[in-house]
Amino acid sequence: MRKDFYIFRHGQTDYNLAKRWQGKSVDTPLNQTGIEQAGSLAERLSGIGLEVVFSSPLQRAYHTAQIVAAKQGIEVKTMPELIEASVGVCEGCHVEEVMSKYPDIWHSWYNDMKMSDRWPGGESKQEIQDRMTQAFAKLLEQPEKVIGVASHGGSIRYFLYKFGYGPHKMPNIALFHLIYQDGDWQLEVM
Repeated sequence: MRKDFYIFRHGQTDYNLAKRWQGKSVDTPLNQTGIEQAGSLAERLSGIGLEVVFSSPLQRAYHTAQIVAAKQGIEVKTMPELIEASVGVCEGCHVEEVMSKYPDIWHSWYNDMKMSDRWPGGESKQEIQDRMTQAFAKLLEQPEKVIGVASHGGSIRYFLYKFGYGPHKMPNIALFHLIYQDGDWQLEVM
């Protein structure tokens, strides 16, 4: 059995532009640039045969998923496990504030593969990866063979560690092709 997953990060929000962390509790909408980015992503994904898009329930990911799905004429379904990582007390904070208050965690978060790292009150990298792994176990049970997945930078990043990708910061609308075939996984960065 083969399944193709096209995993993408949401488009830009005003928080992204202002360099403020959203996490899972700050539910900001796409800005105009983010809407345009989602439209470009929808064009890019045309013709690959997407059958459905599963999305985080947060509006920035869900709106991105809607734009992609509308271009393909397919359905969007929400999946709570695809939500952004909880970054605890750092949610809503400016990047410089986070860097200043937690320099050791900041360095490790983007440069180390240490899965126990976490922000005060937030999820560890391992917890994020486990949650996303559970989501993909559920996606493997779906009848569709070509599935879009709309999520968030932190959740995608630490899930993809499983496949040797990272640690990297991730731009809005980053796109990855994850293939499952007969028990094996293969990742393509698009």
